[in-house]
Amino acid sequence: MKLSKLTPLLILLFLIGSSSYGQKATSHPKLYATKSDKASIVAKIKNEAWAKASWENLLSTIDPHVNLHVEDPEWIVSRLAMYWKDGAHFTQCYIKNQNWDYGEGNAPLPTVRLPGMRTWNDYINVPLEDRISYNESGDLLGISRSSADKTPVLIPYKETGHMIRANNMEILTLAEQAAFAYYVTEDEKYAEFSSDILWTWLLGTYYMEPPLDPKKSTKGPGGYEPGGIMGYYDYEVIHDDRQMPTAIAYDFLYDYLNENPHEHLKAIDKTPADVAGVVFKRFIDIGLIRGGKKGNWNVNRYKNVLGSMLVLESNDFYEDGKGKEFYIPFYTEKSSDYCAALPEIMDYYNTTTGLWPESPGYASSMIPLVLEMGVKLYKSGINTLAGNPIISKAALANLGWLDARGNLVVFGDMRGGPANISSFESLLTYATWEGDTETAEKMATVIRKNIASGQYDRNMSNWQGIVLNQPLQGSGSDLPFHKSAYSPFHKHIIMRNGNDENNGLMFTLYGGKYQSHLAENGLAMQFYGKGWALAPDASAYESYWSSDAGYHRGITGSNTIVPGYGKGDITINAMDPAVDITNGFYNTSETSQNVSFSDVSADEKRRLVAMIRTSETSGYYVDVFRSDQADNDYIHHNLGNTVTLKNASNKALNLENVDDLGVKYDDNYKFFKNQRKVNYSEDFNATWDINSVSPALHVNMWMMGQNNRALYSVDAPPTTLRSDITPGQVNKSPDTTPTLIIRQNGINGAKNPFVSVFESYETGEKSIKTIEKIKTSEHFVSIAVNSKNSTQYILNAADSQVCQTPQDIEFQGTFAVVSEENNAFQYLYLGKGKYIQKGDLKIEAVNDTVTAELKIENGKYFYSSNQPVLIQLKKGKSKTYPEGQHIEIK
Repeated sequence: MKLSKLTPLLILLFLIGSSSYGQKATSHPKLYATKSDKASIVAKIKNEAWAKASWENLLSTIDPHVNLHVEDPEWIVSRLAMYWKDGAHFTQCYIKNQNWDYGEGNAPLPTVRLPGMRTWNDYINVPLEDRISYNESGDLLGISRSSADKTPVLIPYKETGHMIRANNMEILTLAEQAAFAYYVTEDEKYAEFSSDILWTWLLGTYYMEPPLDPKKSTKGPGGYEPGGIMGYYDYEVIHDDRQMPTAIAYDFLYDYLNENPHEHLKAIDKTPADVAGVVFKRFIDIGLIRGGKKGNWNVNRYKNVLGSMLVLESNDFYEDGKGKEFYIPFYTEKSSDYCAALPEIMDYYNTTTGLWPESPGYASSMIPLVLEMGVKLYKSGINTLAGNPIISKAALANLGWLDARGNLVVFGDMRGGPANISSFESLLTYATWEGDTETAEKMATVIRKNIASGQYDRNMSNWQGIVLNQPLQGSGSDLPFHKSAYSPFHKHIIMRNGNDENNGLMFTLYGGKYQSHLAENGLAMQFYGKGWALAPDASAYESYWSSDAGYHRGITGSNTIVPGYGKGDITINAMDPAVDITNGFYNTSETSQNVSFSDVSADEKRRLVAMIRTSETSGYYVDVFRSDQADNDYIHHNLGNTVTLKNASNKALNLENVDDLGVKYDDNYKFFKNQRKVNYSEDFNATWDINSVSPALHVNMWMMGQNNRALYSVDAPPTTLRSDITPGQVNKSPDTTPTLIIRQNGINGAKNPFVSVFESYETGEKSIKTIEKIKTSEHFVSIAVNSKNSTQYILNAADSQVCQTPQDIEFQGTFAVVSEENNAFQYLYLGKGKYIQKGDLKIEAVNDTVTAELKIENGKYFYSSNQPVLIQLKKGKSKTYPEGQHIEIK
């Protein structure tokens, strides 16, 4: 893939060496906006409601601090995390075991404090007003994330995790915002506030050398040597981001800084550009030789340093000849042993699906960064977005990971929550600048959709949005959705029926994968109701180093069967609607408006999940899980305040408290608490009640009985740390998650599978009345699901034998549904089979197998089929019909 050609002028600039060191600095600001842009930005704030609201929100954030600064200039500066102690303004820090060890040297001014450790802890900083001013020890007041007790406690410096970084980033971001406010208003109170913070940080960084790691615990020696993962001011180069707000503040304040230089500059005979150049070039130089070439680390490193590159002066300003033109090609074209430039980044995307090869939480954040960097470069006259169609394809592919509420599906290393809409804003901006009306209208539609669904509020745009975002062109907010999406790399299937949060159905089915921020989670399933992932993957660990990370990132935090398959290849035995993986990420046709299913095998396990719609507002999920081993634990996590177990007659089962779970198939079983047990081999129901919303939301699980079975109700760890991905924040940390473990020992789980039906509903809206087993054998399962107005006979086989039921149904294939509405024929559905027959009605494959449906609508018969098919109607003989969708039989 070739990057679009740079203009001849820029190529010339990149190739010409410096010839006149000492040339005057270029005009600032230049990173996001120039002096000539100001009038149009002010007009946008005046004329665009969203821009005006965003501007007022920015002022409401910074004005209390700025106004306080007028009266007390030391208040905000004193809360920066610095080496404030006289005689200990360290100039060199040393790292041991990836944590701060000690510092030495004494600068003439306080230097910026290095974070105390690489890893996270359980604490967040107390509010800014409660933080310790001129904190000499580095010990910080923190509030626990996981505990219900929010009393602040003092955390020793070496145990503060990312609190130092978060503290300084918060204050530097205020400086960035105030610098923009100064650009717009020219009110010097904003410049004074911002510059006081900036000078403290800039000079405090200027005197600090990069940390040294003598024993190479970060895989490199540190300092200015290449290799390892450490940045200039962080243990991971991808978190070395304090340069970002400071580069922006420096750019907007440039003239003010030169007119009001810090008094220390006279002592060292330097200009603001001299000091800034040293600091920002250290971040760039170290950033470009650390962290590795692949994955999100590579892109995040560029995200951190690009602003620093763009605020530099030209090459001939610097004695070493390394200015803006020298550094930019290291992103636009010049890969090295340590970093992969944009052409290689784009090659990392799957050209068929448009997907990034990591979990959605990481993948969905990559293309927004590429686009944001592209917009910045465009402002500098370099177009990296033209001639790169994979960029827009990748942005749109991320829509495939979204549920009906616009939240990302959770699997692998991620938290979930709304998708990053900035990629669509960036594409809208670029398309508007380029006069591409078609793309602009498409991006505007995506943005409107997310505004309408409540996932995005343009009135809360940051100042970059005020500068760059464009008016929404065109009209409408309805996006097409796809019934199926499948990524072979991620081993992940999404199936939908409807895409509105009230009535849409959706499930995911996926295999396990090691690395790429994916998880060894077995053959796992999630399903949705009212737009929520009601049977979720757990993701409430604080960090990869947390004691419970193994539970949340592994098989015990998923809905699957243990022991056995955790990672490795999967085989799609059958899937409808199918996805042609040679051409894309989504299905292009569908067989049935009512039935979707996926049948997947992995090692000794095989799982079929089907989605059956029974009306515009109701439907359910069927799960048939086979495991070819004698001992199996079926683990199911579900959102709920409580869970109740009852028999098929709706009588509560008596569970007894037990000390433990007996067998522990995984070390992370230790996180299952409050175990209660009953030995029970008959059909049973489990109901989870979510009472934290009104009307209450419920999930009912019916499971077919099997011999040698014990049911365990346990309290699992929290589902999430987020407040926006569960209804009423149910099962958010520190609350536990009610979970079932169905144990089946001494009986083969392939011949005696776990068969379940799940229905979600609001109070008083339950549709299913009864569920019953019809007939089973070692390779065949059939059940009847009786709802308010219809009955479905559901059949699944793991071999090619002919199967019959007492209801005059005959079947040969993988999956079938016979549906009757008000005791009359509604449809026959055959999923990858030879035939399905009920009485005189029959669907039969002409060749090997077929996926087809025969249904009646308003007294007329229609069929859909992916292959030529034989259809027999009442009072007639079988007749061959060609493949097609929703064709009337006349």
